[in-house]
Amino acid sequence: MSAFVVSTAHIDTIVSAAIDLELFAARTDHGTLERVCHETASAFGKMLLAENVRSVVHRYRLTGSTEASDYGEVMETYEFRYRPCIGAGIAAKALDCFDYQSCETDTYETSLAYAFTSRMAKALNKHLNGYEAAPWGIDDRIPAPAH
Repeated sequence: MSAFVVSTAHIDTIVSAAIDLELFAARTDHGTLERVCHETASAFGKMLLAENVRSVVHRYRLTGSTEASDYGEVMETYEFRYRPCIGAGIAAKALDCFDYQSCETDTYETSLAYAFTSRMAKALNKHLNGYEAAPWGIDDRIPAPAH
């Protein structure tokens, strides 16, 4: 598969779900965690979009190209638009897609976007079907599911 820059609606979906999850994450190199909320949403969205663009520009060696310039304009003009009622499955899939499209640089795993997606993925786990009813620890007294 090829890498691509996700849509602003895709970014809005991820950030909206983060708001609904009351996620705390870092959006600057200062490392301070802050709540993802309507007031911080555009900044978090721009941070995610910038990492995705950085990945695609790196992957396809687009530095200095018109395409890279166009992506830069999208990043500069991005304004968050809340997308209500995002289910955990949709949010998780959008997050996985974003992560896949944004991992082309050697430094992705140390980026703010990667830290954000990791924190959000962990928060989403608690909203999966069956999570609440599942045992905290697994031992021999709990049979493995039949295949």
